[in-house]
Amino acid sequence: MPAPHSTGIAIVGGGPAGLALARLLARAGVRSVVFEARPAGASSADRRSIALSWRSHLSLTRLGVDVPSLPGVAPIRAIHVSHAGQPGRTMLEARETGVEAFGFVVGYGALVAALAEADSSDWCVTHDAPATAIRDEGSQVCVTTPHESVTAEAVVIADGAGALLAEFGFETTTREYGVHALVGTVQVDRPVAGLAFERFTRHGPLAMLPSADGYSLVWSLPQMDAALLRDAPQIEVCEKLQTAFGWRLGRVREVGARATYPLVLKRTRPTVRGRIAVVGNAAQTLHPVAGQGLNLALRDVWSLGAAVAEQPDALPEALARHDRDRQSDRSRTIGFTDTLARAFTADPPGAGLLRGALLSGLDLSPPMRRVFARLLSTTPMS
Repeated sequence: MPAPHSTGIAIVGGGPAGLALARLLARAGVRSVVFEARPAGASSADRRSIALSWRSHLSLTRLGVDVPSLPGVAPIRAIHVSHAGQPGRTMLEARETGVEAFGFVVGYGALVAALAEADSSDWCVTHDAPATAIRDEGSQVCVTTPHESVTAEAVVIADGAGALLAEFGFETTTREYGVHALVGTVQVDRPVAGLAFERFTRHGPLAMLPSADGYSLVWSLPQMDAALLRDAPQIEVCEKLQTAFGWRLGRVREVGARATYPLVLKRTRPTVRGRIAVVGNAAQTLHPVAGQGLNLALRDVWSLGAAVAEQPDALPEALARHDRDRQSDRSRTIGFTDTLARAFTADPPGAGLLRGALLSGLDLSPPMRRVFARLLSTTPMS
């Protein structure tokens, strides 16, 4: 569908956050157009795995996306947490919080394809259309792509666009964790359906998330180590992972489709200026520990969509209210993931023993396990 020359809301970024916002606005009768830099089909072919919380699953259901029925989806019903080199461990179970799963591991491409289905006269996606300029004209905003210019009552930047953010006075700060993530697909001898693993090592967490055909790996490593294992022979990668993870799932047989990326904490302030709002990866990039990134983005999207629906004729006021309402949840979630990521890598004398004791204490305290488990499944931050 060709994009219109004017619209209610222009959305820069056709990932899950941008598409979810378009669908949410359409439910409220607000017209939007999504500009996606990648060509048609590129996002839906993306094989990365992402974790959706139970709360995010419920929100997407309200938008017509049945997460449990997506291709290749796998539930997370329990999480085994351990600390390498220490005796402490615990098992968090979703049933202790009253839900059937903490959430679901789903392919990025499958989620994008489901969200992009059934565009209508109220919204559409334009591919091969990176935003090259955004001009705030007071009563409206103009977005320019290589192919056209579109005027809108407001613009939402949902990914990328760093230079455009700086132009309008948004400040993005980045702090590196000093490690990279090695990601890939893992095959083991004894997979356990619904069971995820979070193992803390001296360089950060090693996560194994259940998938439809094995496990999805997210392993924190020094940059050089991550790059070497990305390109190493299969037998060497399996041996290194076996040593780091242990034998809980039997022998590691294969680690395929490997890639690396740096782990950083990136945050944009403010998230609203006039008729321009920032959500998703443009607003924050989190450490992958506890899988909170997309879940926080979807809560931002839901808040923004509700604010626009309530005040469609006063968008600057609606966006400003959304910004105020979301500050607490954003700060808490960012703080939670950042603290968790750093707490298990700090290494003052006795820290390892203390962390092991804390995990053992958590395992012996059902009330505390429920509190921690609830953070992962329902993330009651707002």
